[in-house]
Amino acid sequence: MKRYWLLATLIPFCVLAMGTYYVSGTSDQKQEYVLKTMKGSESDAAGLQIKVDMEGIQTMVSTKGSESGVEQLSYFESLDANHYYENDLKRLVKEHRSFMRGKNDVNAFYEDDQVLAYVGTEAHNDVSKKQSNRLTISLMGKLDQETSSFQVLTDKKNDEYINIHDVQVKDQIMKVLVNRMRTDKYPQFYHVGYDMYTIDLTSKSLLKSEQILAAETRANEIRTTTWYISGKDRIAPGGYAIFDRSENKIVDKVESKTVKRNEGLVNREIRVYDIWNGQWRTLQSEPLHSFLMEDNSMGMSIQYVNQELSLAAISENKDTHVMVVNVVENKVIRDVQLPLQAIQKEWGRVNYSVVEKDRLYLLMSGRPKPAAAIVELQTGNILYQGEVERKDQNSIGYINANGINVQE
Repeated sequence: MKRYWLLATLIPFCVLAMGTYYVSGTSDQKQEYVLKTMKGSESDAAGLQIKVDMEGIQTMVSTKGSESGVEQLSYFESLDANHYYENDLKRLVKEHRSFMRGKNDVNAFYEDDQVLAYVGTEAHNDVSKKQSNRLTISLMGKLDQETSSFQVLTDKKNDEYINIHDVQVKDQIMKVLVNRMRTDKYPQFYHVGYDMYTIDLTSKSLLKSEQILAAETRANEIRTTTWYISGKDRIAPGGYAIFDRSENKIVDKVESKTVKRNEGLVNREIRVYDIWNGQWRTLQSEPLHSFLMEDNSMGMSIQYVNQELSLAAISENKDTHVMVVNVVENKVIRDVQLPLQAIQKEWGRVNYSVVEKDRLYLLMSGRPKPAAAIVELQTGNILYQGEVERKDQNSIGYINANGINVQE
């Protein structure tokens, strides 16, 4: 055995050296990004983060640099880091690591000061497979940290697939809003409607399953489509589900003709569903209705947060229109026109926008580097402009900037 002592000593050393070189090498190749201020004050962009997709990993870029979340995790924790790029999920993983294992759909969570709940579906990310009609309800008491789980059977058909949009809990009753779809030769599928499941957490049973709204209907040459508007605080208590409903004349497509976005639009409205009372109402005001009926060639972004609905219609040829509506009071609280044609001509077309605290945040493409701008709604002044670039000043290459996050 003595003849092998030198080999036995060298092997661990070689492995250690190779491992150190590999880690060092990958560290040297790591690309750091930063939001570089081009115009305005950097302090105005202190809470602004640009969402960038780096080879499948969500990275947040700010004036301070870039952060993917993977860097703060151990190796084994980083294996599923892609599933937890949402800020809410990052926090929950940090606070309740054991409960969060295998749970990564932010829309399927509910949290208050008493309970953390999750509604799990099978084959959630693969519509090519048949999805079970079982829902797994997982609960954790916030005070005693005790966990429990049970399953309920839904009336979902075998050729249908459900996405969870919202989960709410009150007085041992759980409400689960789902979008039900039907597959038709994968990957084609179409929306069937929106269902609400009512679950008794005490008896661990499904009390009621009902379709509250059809996703698409056709009658008298009119096609009606409805889309759910996701709220920003998706895991917090809330009482309303918001939907964007459009009625369009059915237009026959001709090979030489492209159907415009609003072509044939007959009516468009925002419908509000009271989750706990089961009642519908429409946000009715002439300014809002006129806004929804505008010809927006670039589309419209709609956000729902803190019982306020923010709508932004970005245009390259006319003023940008921004409106904020209080959902509870059914009242327009802000309605402004912003002349942003010049900044779009200079920095490129807007591909994402967010309204937050009297400011409009824009993400623009058109230059080699993704660009961001902050506009003050009250005055229309452009407070800030910045570009995403590499810290080492090298060419940025191609990166997919696909969203904005604004931190308080």
